[in-house]
Amino acid sequence: MNDKLANDPALFGTIPVMRRISWASIFAGLVITLVAELVFSVLGISIGATAVNPLTADQSSAQGIGIGAAIWFLVTSLISLFLGGWVAGRLSGFVRGAEGGLHGLITWATVTLLSVYLFSSALSGLLSGTTSILKSTVPAAQSAMSSSGGAQGGVGSALQSATGGGSDSTQQEIQNLSQQNPQLVASAGRLMAEGQNARPEDRQAVVSSLVSQNNMSQDQANQTVDRWIQNSQQAKAQLEQKARQAGNTAAKGVSAAGWWSFAMLVLTALVAAWGGSRGSLAFLRSRPPVEVAAAA
Repeated sequence: MNDKLANDPALFGTIPVMRRISWASIFAGLVITLVAELVFSVLGISIGATAVNPLTADQSSAQGIGIGAAIWFLVTSLISLFLGGWVAGRLSGFVRGAEGGLHGLITWATVTLLSVYLFSSALSGLLSGTTSILKSTVPAAQSAMSSSGGAQGGVGSALQSATGGGSDSTQQEIQNLSQQNPQLVASAGRLMAEGQNARPEDRQAVVSSLVSQNNMSQDQANQTVDRWIQNSQQAKAQLEQKARQAGNTAAKGVSAAGWWSFAMLVLTALVAAWGGSRGSLAFLRSRPPVEVAAAA
């Protein structure tokens, strides 16, 4: 009768059949992943602080630092998740690569959910703190403005809300004229808010007010009103154009961030599963060979 040595996974009957997952090994992989990411983050901050000179840094160098930080984050995340998946697969006690890969994948999912929770908690705390600061400072600022600005501050606020920002020169001109004619603010604000669709009676009210209270001729008042309306419409058009450009830029940024985040999640999941599979194979290779009696 001949004896031979074999490493057949079917011969390792030490694992109960009903146990399909080892949460202890997944927790160990989670801890290893988080610690590895912490170590790599500290190392990256140290390298960045050593390499950057604030006195000579310019915009191009800042852009390069940002790209380098993103690459460092991606590489270190892959390494950390591979290590965590390997530990989860190695400690799971399963000898098949598929089961080790599943343990690595569950480790990746646990790390991802925990990271999202911590990030959301930190962001919520930051927003709540900012809101509290604003609630305490805005009333004080409004009180200071109202006490120091007087009627001029009220005029500027009324004109800005009516014209959507309007033109600074137009607002200043109306503020100066309103010192002699306080009723001019409300009438001019309604007129510029309506723009080309202004009612004839509103326009006539402003023109009459300029003629009677500000010593303008009829032609001068009409020209002044036309200039105000034109400046207000131009300012509104510029604000709308800026808003569209900002929205377009934000949409592109969100789209790019979404695609990169999706690619990174898929890549890190594959690396964690690969690490778990390699960890299971490492566990298989570490087991002592079993003697199998072969028939003569």
